[in-house]
Amino acid sequence: MLKKLKLSLLLICLPFAALAANFEADNQYTVINVEKSSSPQVTEYFSFYCPHCFQFEPVAKAIEANLPDGAVFIKNHVNFLGGVSPESQSNLSLAYLVAKKHGQEDLITEKIFNSIHVQRAPLTDIKDLKQLLALNGIDNETFNQDIASLPIISAERAMQEKQQKYSKLGALTGVPTFIVNDKYKINLNTIKSQAELDELVTFLLTL
Repeated sequence: MLKKLKLSLLLICLPFAALAANFEADNQYTVINVEKSSSPQVTEYFSFYCPHCFQFEPVAKAIEANLPDGAVFIKNHVNFLGGVSPESQSNLSLAYLVAKKHGQEDLITEKIFNSIHVQRAPLTDIKDLKQLLALNGIDNETFNQDIASLPIISAERAMQEKQQKYSKLGALTGVPTFIVNDKYKINLNTIKSQAELDELVTFLLTL
């Protein structure tokens, strides 16, 4: 009976074990020389101005939807893209964080991406962002108060510090970039499907 139980457990584990064996460091993922996060998480480094990030938004949403229980998905907006001032890019970070505070991050993310890449309205002026948020339930007074608040200012500064940290480490050379548990960078050019990507994320969360 005990042997049968052990065999059953082994058979349950085999599919994942076989799959995990196909994922290799310096192939599907890169190990970053930093301390692993204390809790399971996937961070997407992205820019609203990046067309690839716009195209990858359904992929990012699918990753978040398929995360195992207990893991969280974090969007970290960067401000280092050329062609747009860092201030304008940071304003988009602030707008995202304000929307997140009010539980509207998914809606505002969609609206900002759509404005920039579909309507070709670049939102480089803060007044344009205020108008966009006001049209979607966050009035100007609320926006002004929030972007001047310490929690929002600190959160935007933390975004910049994280992007600078991984840029110096050579792990963040462009966007979108996905990093699991602060330590494992996914090499997107090696991934052939959403299913494979989701499986890799699950594997890396267990390392």
